[in-house]
Amino acid sequence: MKPLPRQWLYLLMLAAVLLVAAGRALGAGEGSEVTQARIALVIGNAAYRGDPLDNPVNDARLVAGVLKKAGFDVTLAQDLNRAALLEALRGFGNRLNENTVALLYYAGHGLQLRDRNYFIPVDAEIRSEDEIPIAGIDVGFVLGRMAHARSPVNLVILDACRNNPFLGKTVSAQGLAQMDAPVGTLLAYATAPGKLAADSGSGANGVYAAHLARHLLTPGLSVEQVFKRVREGVVRETQQQQVPWESSSLQGEFAFVPGVAAPALAQGGDEAGEIAFWNSISSASRADEYRAYLRQYPQGRFASLAQARLAAFTAAPAAVAAASAATTVGAGVAAAPATGPSTAASPALPAQAELPPSQTVAAAPVAVPAPPPSAGTLPAGVAHAQALPRVGDRWRYRVQDQFRLGDLFVSARVEALTAEGVAESWSTTSDAKLRTAVAALAPGFHELPGWTLTPPEFSPYLLAAGGWQPGEALGTTSRRVEQLSVPLQARVEGEEDIQVAAGRFRALKVVLSGRVAPRGGKAVSMEQTVWYAPAVKRMVKSTISTSVGGTLREATSFELVEYELH
Repeated sequence: MKPLPRQWLYLLMLAAVLLVAAGRALGAGEGSEVTQARIALVIGNAAYRGDPLDNPVNDARLVAGVLKKAGFDVTLAQDLNRAALLEALRGFGNRLNENTVALLYYAGHGLQLRDRNYFIPVDAEIRSEDEIPIAGIDVGFVLGRMAHARSPVNLVILDACRNNPFLGKTVSAQGLAQMDAPVGTLLAYATAPGKLAADSGSGANGVYAAHLARHLLTPGLSVEQVFKRVREGVVRETQQQQVPWESSSLQGEFAFVPGVAAPALAQGGDEAGEIAFWNSISSASRADEYRAYLRQYPQGRFASLAQARLAAFTAAPAAVAAASAATTVGAGVAAAPATGPSTAASPALPAQAELPPSQTVAAAPVAVPAPPPSAGTLPAGVAHAQALPRVGDRWRYRVQDQFRLGDLFVSARVEALTAEGVAESWSTTSDAKLRTAVAALAPGFHELPGWTLTPPEFSPYLLAAGGWQPGEALGTTSRRVEQLSVPLQARVEGEEDIQVAAGRFRALKVVLSGRVAPRGGKAVSMEQTVWYAPAVKRMVKSTISTSVGGTLREATSFELVEYELH
């Protein structure tokens, strides 16, 4: 056989190399996973003027070292003044994107004011409560940056509330306020809301940081299990004087260190942690506190009791009746009377909840709302029952405003159908506080109690109230703008297809417009357009523009990004 020409040998060798490379590429594509960058900002503030703390810098260094071992790209910062703290948080937020796991650990002073929480820089001089937003930095700033980046896993660890130097002097509320975690976020608190955390442990570190460092690198533990073990350890060491908390809305699984989980802690430690956690909420007047317990102990000894109390809250939230007196349309439409809360004694603990003699559980009466309407009762004004939502239905909107920085996300969830309307719970990525309100079916503005950052919705469940026809007038309503009440004519313009982030829908289009020109003042004009999709059972988009004296003062849009119907 004649040998092959040299050029053929080269071609065959090249083909072999390409085939091997292609095989490796295909194998990598089939067996590999997309890795996410782990980004962490760790802050320790201790050098406060006149009241330095002992451990935050040590704690920050300890946690930073552990996070580096867990594969995080860690930025460690300490003793930050306000400008440096803001710059550190801003830089952290700028590094986040859809392919990052974001973690913020903060050790130092933290304060609450009107249900919002604030990081306190070391140069803060607070002489009155109203100066807290000026001297501190709102935790909601970080949550907003995380939401804007759409990072799938966000972890915020607040090792704050240490020996508050402002308490009783310029600040009346101690500790941090309870917040609810935005979607994809876990909020961890070193101690229960409204309580103080110890600034010392058995060594150079605070008790919370020491236990966090001890368990964070345990192979195979989910992030929820890590914090559960931290709580159990802190509760034991402090003899139940400090009870760490978490609020989580993580949608996937996350472990600091992959692997096979080791056996659980001894039963005694688990019992102590659970009992201490229950004691901290047993007299709670908020449904989300019982939800927090059930997330941590879904099969816990107090699960039945927690579910019973939660059912009483979610059937008719205590705050929704007062909210049902919101603005209504046209003359002769009266606000529904408020239904006050009733008080029910705590039911007896189930047999499996009996405790050892050394353990005590607070069982004080808890205020619960009145019973829900009977099964056959529907909200007043229902014309199309098939357009009504169901309990558990939820929607998430992106809010964009020309006069605000970044995006804001708001989420609504149906808690009950009451005689007054649809009872909802609301959360936002601005402050993450859980709010409750009733959305009446009659045309009118839907106000959220204590919320002014976004314009109110207009009748989010309008489709359930009637079979509206193109050109039909919905009456007159009004909205207050700069101390003026602007009358608005509402009308149905027709149907059209609309594309939003959640998909493409056939929607009913409603337009509100109006103008008022006071004597000696500037004219105010406003227009709001709302699209309602039967497939979604709620509004899918809304745009609002307001001008004062011909100058645009408000330009806001709501757009549905995701929803879930049951």
